[in-house]
Amino acid sequence: MKRACKELKRIARENLNGNYKVPMGAFLVASLIPMVAELPFSMLQKEHQPLQMTVMFYLADFLITLISIVLSAGIMQVHLSMARNKEISIGQVFYPFKNHPDRYVVAGLLFFLATIVCCIPMGIGIVIMYTLEQSVISIAVMVITIIISLILLIMMQLWYALVFYLVLDHHEMRTCEAYKISHGIMKGNKGRLVYMFFSFLGMQLLTLLSFGIGELWVFPYQSQTMAVFYMDVIGELPHQRE
Repeated sequence: MKRACKELKRIARENLNGNYKVPMGAFLVASLIPMVAELPFSMLQKEHQPLQMTVMFYLADFLITLISIVLSAGIMQVHLSMARNKEISIGQVFYPFKNHPDRYVVAGLLFFLATIVCCIPMGIGIVIMYTLEQSVISIAVMVITIIISLILLIMMQLWYALVFYLVLDHHEMRTCEAYKISHGIMKGNKGRLVYMFFSFLGMQLLTLLSFGIGELWVFPYQSQTMAVFYMDVIGELPHQRE
């Protein structure tokens, strides 16, 4: 039986009750590592610099992005363990680095490629607008193609929202298979996920008003709710804390 968003969030709050320390720490570690790694490159960049330096900076950004992808999978591992009432630690953020990190990198790159494909209509619309010198027709075409791209992006993110959880849970599963399974099990669950995302908008607004400090509480809450949602979709009932 599918659980309502309200019930999923209630379970997430119960799981987090008295256990916010580790999820907060995991979030900080996964956020600070890429920031610290990127800081020297940002400080060294100049308006006019040799091509070799520019290439080096872009390569560094790409590698840092890959690290961020693996760290994100580590956060999911922390929350899956918590949702299953298992022992958790900040060190679990680095779990994917020790267990075939290439699988998470490939999953992230495929997601990035899918995003690019979804943006193709928008790109075509922009090209048409500039080709026809911003006429009424070209602007209308651009608006329509932007809407098409947004719809494709939203659907893509909903279809493949559970890919990383599947890769974490099944070490033998190929990345392409995880995408296929996520697409299948999200049938009939996309509406619930959309509703769940919208239910956090108020908290995200408060986070902005708190200059980002509130994210220390909101992000773990969202991440734990997402982990519980995944377990609900695959038919694994989350353990209730005594």
